[in-house]
Amino acid sequence: PVDDTSSIINEKANELYRLLLQLDISDTGIDESAKTYFNNHHTGHRLIFSIESSADIIYKSVKTFNKKLSDTIFIDYGAGLGTLFLLAGMVGFKKVYFNDYFPKWVGYAKIICKKLDIHIEDFISGDIDAVIDYGIQNNITLDIVASRNVLEHIYKLRTFYQKLFDSGLTKVCYATTTANYHNPAMRIKHHFYHAKVERTIYRNQRQVAIKELVPEISSTDLSKLVEITRGRAFADFTKAVNLYLEKKEIPAVEFLGTNTCDCKNGVWAEDLITRKNYFSIIETTGFSAKYSAGFWDTHYKYWLVNIITNVLNRLIKMAGNKGYWFSPFVNIVAVKK
Repeated sequence: PVDDTSSIINEKANELYRLLLQLDISDTGIDESAKTYFNNHHTGHRLIFSIESSADIIYKSVKTFNKKLSDTIFIDYGAGLGTLFLLAGMVGFKKVYFNDYFPKWVGYAKIICKKLDIHIEDFISGDIDAVIDYGIQNNITLDIVASRNVLEHIYKLRTFYQKLFDSGLTKVCYATTTANYHNPAMRIKHHFYHAKVERTIYRNQRQVAIKELVPEISSTDLSKLVEITRGRAFADFTKAVNLYLEKKEIPAVEFLGTNTCDCKNGVWAEDLITRKNYFSIIETTGFSAKYSAGFWDTHYKYWLVNIITNVLNRLIKMAGNKGYWFSPFVNIVAVKK
């Protein structure tokens, strides 16, 4: 698109690209795992795609909100160390906020913003409750709540949207997710990943947690409970254990599928759900929902891969409203009517 908003975003996207090419975080207090994440997913060979994706989210969310950049407050929810909050901080929003569940990532984001001389109004750690509380206490709206590859990880997605709607702070929630159920390749990829993390991490974690709750539990009951508690965290986990021991009915985990998560904090829940599911979740709360296809990266190292991804992007356009069958990610948009 060519208009004033896209011109500003593209200008700043190019500027951010040049800044990040020169950015060196090796001498900072950022830990090695966070450095690796940032370098593998957002700088290096994924830099152009990361900035393209961030620019696309900003442009489309602003157009959906339908106000000038200078009249809009934007928050990158679950930002981690991506490029979305960095680009948002450069394009001229009225205010930009950073959020992440973990306080240490807030600290890392501050380091990067300082090195790049990018202004972010404030940094908020915690979940949606923390974000809403911040908005209410500081008497600010959060006009656009945006995220990239975060939505699928939110524990109890219905609750997330309901709290956001009820807060009255937000008009547009614009999210992208690679957990695209409708693309067979992406579905298989996520099924494989879920099976791997369940087998190597979370199954064992639940075994330990159940034994802590019920030291005398039999091996048979332990094995059953490990399966029953998959995808549960916080009080839901303990409640399921207690209901099982009391021989009472245990409510099913909605949209469980192959999903799994950390039973203590719900982190890395990764919902792989359909377009219909998203519409049900979002529209039940009072928002209206939109669901559309994303696009493939065309800046890989190998030319043959880029030819294939260019062809796939053409297929997405040709497929129109059904382009999500071919796309690597989808856009899920909740708009307050």
